[in-house]
Amino acid sequence: MKYGLWLLAACLLCTAASASVKLAPEGIEIDGGAMGKFTLQYPKFTPPDGKSVSPEVKLSGDGRAEITYLAEGTPVLVLTREEDAVTGTMATKSAGKFRWEMRIPITFAGTGFFAFGENGGKKPFPKTLPEKPHLAQLNSNAFSLFDGNSDCSISIRIDPGAYWQLQDNRAWKWKIFELSLLQDVYADRREQKLSFQFGAEQPKVAKVRVDRFGQPAELDFPGKIRSEQELKDDVAADRAYYDSLTPPALSPWGGMPGSREKFGLEATGFFRTGKAAGRDVLVTPEGDVFFQLGVCTITPCDDYTYIKGREQIYAWLPKYESEYKSAFRGHWATDFSFYLANRIRKTGKPFELEEWKSEQIDRLHKWGFNSDGAFTSRAEVNRKKKFGRVPGLYKPKGLIGDLCDPFDPAIREDMDRNFSKLAADKDDPTVIGYFIANEQPYPDVARLVPGFDGKVAAKRELVGMLEKKYGSIDRFNAAWGLDAAGFDVLNDLPLPVRTREAWADMEAYAAHFFDAYFKLVGETFRKYDPNHLLLGARFLVANANVESAVAACGKYCDVFSYNYYSRTIDPALLDRIHRLAGKPLLLSEWSFGTAEQGLAGGVVDVRNQIERGNAYRSYVEEAASLPYVIGSQWFSYVDQALTGRFFQHYNGECMNIGLVNVADRPFKEFLAEAMKTNYRIYDVMFGKVKPFVWRPEGAVGERAAKSVQIPHAVSGHKVDGVREPWPGRPSERIDGSCLVSGADDGGVGADFWLCWDRENLYLFAEVRDSTPARNSRKGKDLWQSDCIELFVGSEELGKGGPLLFSDRQVLISAGRPEGGIWIVNRPEQPAGARVVVTPNANGYALEAAIPWNALGITPESGRKFRFDIGLDDGDDGPRRLRQFMWSGKAGNSAERTAWGSATLVD
Repeated sequence: MKYGLWLLAACLLCTAASASVKLAPEGIEIDGGAMGKFTLQYPKFTPPDGKSVSPEVKLSGDGRAEITYLAEGTPVLVLTREEDAVTGTMATKSAGKFRWEMRIPITFAGTGFFAFGENGGKKPFPKTLPEKPHLAQLNSNAFSLFDGNSDCSISIRIDPGAYWQLQDNRAWKWKIFELSLLQDVYADRREQKLSFQFGAEQPKVAKVRVDRFGQPAELDFPGKIRSEQELKDDVAADRAYYDSLTPPALSPWGGMPGSREKFGLEATGFFRTGKAAGRDVLVTPEGDVFFQLGVCTITPCDDYTYIKGREQIYAWLPKYESEYKSAFRGHWATDFSFYLANRIRKTGKPFELEEWKSEQIDRLHKWGFNSDGAFTSRAEVNRKKKFGRVPGLYKPKGLIGDLCDPFDPAIREDMDRNFSKLAADKDDPTVIGYFIANEQPYPDVARLVPGFDGKVAAKRELVGMLEKKYGSIDRFNAAWGLDAAGFDVLNDLPLPVRTREAWADMEAYAAHFFDAYFKLVGETFRKYDPNHLLLGARFLVANANVESAVAACGKYCDVFSYNYYSRTIDPALLDRIHRLAGKPLLLSEWSFGTAEQGLAGGVVDVRNQIERGNAYRSYVEEAASLPYVIGSQWFSYVDQALTGRFFQHYNGECMNIGLVNVADRPFKEFLAEAMKTNYRIYDVMFGKVKPFVWRPEGAVGERAAKSVQIPHAVSGHKVDGVREPWPGRPSERIDGSCLVSGADDGGVGADFWLCWDRENLYLFAEVRDSTPARNSRKGKDLWQSDCIELFVGSEELGKGGPLLFSDRQVLISAGRPEGGIWIVNRPEQPAGARVVVTPNANGYALEAAIPWNALGITPESGRKFRFDIGLDDGDDGPRRLRQFMWSGKAGNSAERTAWGSATLVD
């Protein structure tokens, strides 16, 4: 008998028409016509130990994909496409689950529908975040997706049925809906089969979603354009508005008047860094203090949208060969900008970059901005108007994301050849400096390089380091817990990092990699351009926890750039990054947005344009008051297109990030507040006025690290879910003041007690929760629902920053009567851990015993260690709604800086 697993996916329910399907790098891509393209991502595999493994994909064209997993005995899945069908065969020695995922754009909120079952009723996608983010969790044989804007639909049909989950990720600050499909994988099956059949169709007459001006067709809002005459009338209105603005007099390039003489600064003809009144500053080519108030993408970019295949949803589209030709992106008739079309209507002239850029610089000067930010096309007018710019450097072929392999001679040659072109602009005074890259994946270096083969120079470098350190293969095997025959075979072997020594070796290797990478970039750059600044690599917040990458970037760059999206400025965080980098900080990307005009808000949401202005003021002024912050770059100049930015095709970002909207109308309420800050920036910078401070409603202020004394357990102690007998000490409390993630506390909180003996650390928690003890997760995913987390650090108690090898994050599930414990960053799970969960009238009680040997601590009275406790809440089980931290913050699992402390006492 052959064992089979049969899957039929994405068949159109309204009519049976073929869909355009291909095997793409990320998954099976389904073209849904006017409703967009959807990717059923290749599945992650989770074996019984709960450690999810991401797929490794090898494509042959768009018709064959071989999917493997970097773990022993895991499945090998081969998918083959023929026209509109995809078939798959799979072999595996390990049981587990496949998890397929498909993202559904937030634009379906309030307009789209879904259904489960072949005859299931339609349910709407909620317009705003619902009380419970899980829209569906069930076993079913079919899922259907309906687009209310285009009246298109696709469906996924499975035989036999499987477990589905549909959730609203706005609960976790991510504007997307997520569909998940879980399938069982059986061990030791020689053959399992998968079969997919796809279809899609558009109605003959699609529903118009976008009006002729690029605005939402069915949404009304103040200032909405309704006629071309209104656009033409804006010419005179604009003139009156900009004429009414009176920015302060500044020195050339937007510098602080008189500061050259006041601080004894030198004019070098180029932007540079320097010191004034004891703080870091940028200095203009003419020698004045300069705080960058830049704006990213002062060029047509995210306003272009991809129109091919969904032309019916637009009330109007011009022909490419028409008076609107300049509103298309280059010769690509597939990408169109309603913003530029509205400019053409408004001015009666085709779009021309230099003329347009000249006008925008004049506007920006009026608003108090002084330079280009990232992602801005070069324009000669910058030199005439003395408006600085920040280009990006050429990036060679990436090894990990766009991080190239610094040990590969071919990469070094390619970089040198392309960087030589920088010499043409080495004397250009408009260039403030160059960015190396944007948001590179530094944590993946230590994680991925050990799994590469010997064809990769970076892997050979790692093996060389290990051989040099250990000398003999026996010493290496003992340190890494492996049984390799010799160093010569390590190049082509995956090297799992399981021991303290292996972890330390990969930390050292990562530091070596980053030093080599930034040194290569820095030295090659200086070879051809000795005059301009190297502005760093625009680090993401999370990736700045890779301290060796921060330090290496600072070592070889003049400025450390940081893409810092945050509701408020965190001086302690910026202080730490500044100390690591050793260079001035540039806050190189951030913004706030609202959904008032039909867009999807911002990366960080506010309720209206006045709040947006207040948030801008507080962010910039609090940052400028720090002595090492030398500027910021708002992202960006124009709102993104309603139907998404062009390069993401159908499902692109569509946020309110602009200073102006699609009709070229400025957000005047927002800008009125921003101008207050921009006009007085140098007074803030040098302490003449206190920075403006604003906090959104309900924001939690700064908290001091907490400490707790843990008493010895009393005689007769046992883990049974009853707090008797326990030491007679008062509880510690977790309440709304400890909320670090989630819209509100939801009435959830806890009181907890701790005690100890020679064998265990004991925890007793009484949790207030209206939907108690729900957690269907296992292993390292326990945190995604009802769970208590402990954070314990036994070494270097005064050290902040990223977790040490000895630090432990303990997840304690509340999902079953016996709960469950998982230590995230420990190679093996401990024996002897116990949990008891007992529901009660207010929620549940949880009692746990965690062996000291699992925490790496030898207990004795007076022993002190780093400690924190978190409470996770997820009403429906599989995903977390909110998180609380007794002492720390949302990033506790990656950074120990805000952990509190505990002391064992008698």
